[in-house]
Amino acid sequence: MSLSLRNLTRKLPLGAALSLDLLLLVCNSLNGHYNAPAGILYTPIVVPLVVWLIAFSRNRNPILKAVLSGCLISLHDISIKLYGGGMHDPQGQGVVHLFLFIALLPSFLILVAAVDQDGSTKPKVRRVAKLLFVVLVGIHLVVTSDLGAGQCINC
Repeated sequence: MSLSLRNLTRKLPLGAALSLDLLLLVCNSLNGHYNAPAGILYTPIVVPLVVWLIAFSRNRNPILKAVLSGCLISLHDISIKLYGGGMHDPQGQGVVHLFLFIALLPSFLILVAAVDQDGSTKPKVRRVAKLLFVVLVGIHLVVTSDLGAGQCINC
């Protein structure tokens, strides 16, 4: 058996993957707070990495993977909107949403690949997991579209 990053993450238990994800999100949030645009600029890297760690963990439940991925993406977006440094005007919110949408495409593709590779679950459950991920992220975007507007952090 070769030692590669994919094999290592394949064997990660869900708790370890979730712990690494939370650590990654906290580090990116702190980086965004103290180095104003960095947290936003790293979003297209951090968000797919977070989803990848959850999607290719040892857990075989696609619904749980979709829910955790959606919740972690929401947590990341909320932390950027509330604690990111700089002036939170409409243009800045547009940039935050742009980088989030750039990150969502590979994240969704990673989740789809991970869910479809697991042949032990029924196709209907896999379709529900994919739809649930899209619905959760969509609800988050509708509810928090103007979260943090008008704030000035570290200005």
